[in-house]
Amino acid sequence: MKYSAEIFDKFQFLYKETGYCDRQVRCVVSFNGNADPETLKKAAELLLSTVPILSRKYVNLGNKSYWEDTNFQNVENVFTVTYSKTAFDSFSCSMTDAENGPQIKFCLLCAENNMLVVVINHMVSDAAGLKQCMYLYAEIYSNLIRDPDYLPNFVIDGDRGFKNIVCPVSFPHRLISLLFVSKDSNQKSLCGFPMGNSGKVEPFVMQHEISPKVFWDMKEYCHVRGITVNDVVLTAYLRALSKMLGMQGQEIAVPIMIDMRRYLKDKNFNALTNLSSTSIVKRCIPESEDFESSLAGVNAIMNAKKENGLGLNTFFKLYAGFRIPFIDAYKIMRKALKNPPISMTNIGVIDSAKLVFENTEVRNAVMFASIKYRPYFQISVSSFNDRMTLGTGLYGDEEDRANIIKLFELMDGELQAMEACRAAKAGYHI
Repeated sequence: MKYSAEIFDKFQFLYKETGYCDRQVRCVVSFNGNADPETLKKAAELLLSTVPILSRKYVNLGNKSYWEDTNFQNVENVFTVTYSKTAFDSFSCSMTDAENGPQIKFCLLCAENNMLVVVINHMVSDAAGLKQCMYLYAEIYSNLIRDPDYLPNFVIDGDRGFKNIVCPVSFPHRLISLLFVSKDSNQKSLCGFPMGNSGKVEPFVMQHEISPKVFWDMKEYCHVRGITVNDVVLTAYLRALSKMLGMQGQEIAVPIMIDMRRYLKDKNFNALTNLSSTSIVKRCIPESEDFESSLAGVNAIMNAKKENGLGLNTFFKLYAGFRIPFIDAYKIMRKALKNPPISMTNIGVIDSAKLVFENTEVRNAVMFASIKYRPYFQISVSSFNDRMTLGTGLYGDEEDRANIIKLFELMDGELQAMEACRAAKAGYHI
């Protein structure tokens, strides 16, 4: 059976073709102890049948592309076991095969404490969708531990489009947004992340964990001030970039990803899909400006965007463009697509109450956005319990790794400077 590809399926397919990214999203789970390999494997097989889009293949016909059911049953291609950390890391940077399937794959590292990596095709799911998959996968695994004959009695195969976000907004409001609200599409910028010059590149993923104390203080600070963790991390990113790029006092534009499920009335896991939009934050960071002042500016920008329907402009534009008859919107998008040189995605909280594998404690879980190709660069932010992790993936070399380490150190310093700045302000103490 055939299923029409959704707008963001086609959009993501172009990302690899245009040399932007490998269009994969990844989750790494670290256990305290050992999960059962055979049960993890069986749970992966059941996940594919429970979420059918994961076992389909993509047929690329431009604007008429579609997904097609397959008789995919070889779970050996889905679930891999290794005893080598090198092999595990290599798998973590590998890609699914959109045009043959499956659209998800797993690798378990058997060691004193197991690690599991899950790689999913960004065409079928954004990071929020992968979180939903991970929670369901853990649930299936736990049910199998309790009952080896367990079979899910439901299927996740609903509408994968975004009409449930667009259609509730009246046409006049959509028109006003298209005509008068500033565009939030991925635009080119004058600034770019410093890249190595070596022609010998390989994909890698790097991460940096923020200390639990700094993360805890950050959450307390946000709670008292009524701001978001996203605003704090984005401020640290902008300040670190302005120093690293020598652009203090100059405007830096950073697109951030927005999970548009915020606009859904029904937020249950009814379909695996992409519901991410983009919003551009532009801010000048003067050399003399302290962290709190920068944060106040970023917070004001974000509040104004939220009041004007954060991220909706992009959805309205795409929805309208692909509904115009006799126009090949895909062909136009392919020529007009602009990829941001620097961006950020806040994947948010991975819920420890939902990511539960029976009899095996999850010590940490981290999610990573797609691995970028030079000259593009993006950081991701995710948290699990008292741990916040910055991450990035790049096809690069050792010089690129050194630059990323420098950025992480600068951001770490900015977050610690936030604490110092906060403590210096009269009338606020933890």
